[in-house]
Amino acid sequence: MRYILILISFLVFHKTLIAQECQPPCNTILPPLNFQPHCSSWWSKGWGITVYSGPITSQDSSKIFLKGKAKIEGSAILAVAASKRLVSFLDNRLDLEFETQGVKHFGGQTHFEINPVVLIARWKAFPWNATLPTTIAVGDGLSIATNTPKIELAARGAKYTSRTLNYLMAEVTLSLPCSHWALVARYHHRSGAFGTFNGVHDASTAFAAGLKYWF
Repeated sequence: MRYILILISFLVFHKTLIAQECQPPCNTILPPLNFQPHCSSWWSKGWGITVYSGPITSQDSSKIFLKGKAKIEGSAILAVAASKRLVSFLDNRLDLEFETQGVKHFGGQTHFEINPVVLIARWKAFPWNATLPTTIAVGDGLSIATNTPKIELAARGAKYTSRTLNYLMAEVTLSLPCSHWALVARYHHRSGAFGTFNGVHDASTAFAAGLKYWF
């Protein structure tokens, strides 16, 4: 964990050295639609670090969303995610991002979870962004657990449990104008993608909150 914190500190410090003229006008955390600096490369911009944590449930997704039932299992996650904007569409309103995550489970289960490849679509054009910059994102990727998750095993049985599953996320960010920091609410979900992964359907879900830093 300390190496992750050192890396985050280095990346944040490095980006603060970018010349002031390379920065967008101070109105939102995200560049305005017509802002195209000449002094920054594709690689030097569009990065983000997100730290989030929250409790886990093994409840079926249908019961969570249709019946509002989400039995908390006495376990939680702490996740660190690094993301990079790949390309923008619709005059910079929609971004496609790549994200990779490291997740530590604690409480009822203590394994690590690695989500190495997550592709995310982020919508960032809202009429109130001058006052409350907001983004909404959804993403899909791969989730690999270092051990078979105990909560998933207890809820589904060995036949419908797998260390490697599909990963699904949804996220909302809220921030102040001119700030690179944002509050994050995230839906962190492992599943078998309707049986695609070893016949698994639902697995587990975390409802998490945290902080994001864009640079």
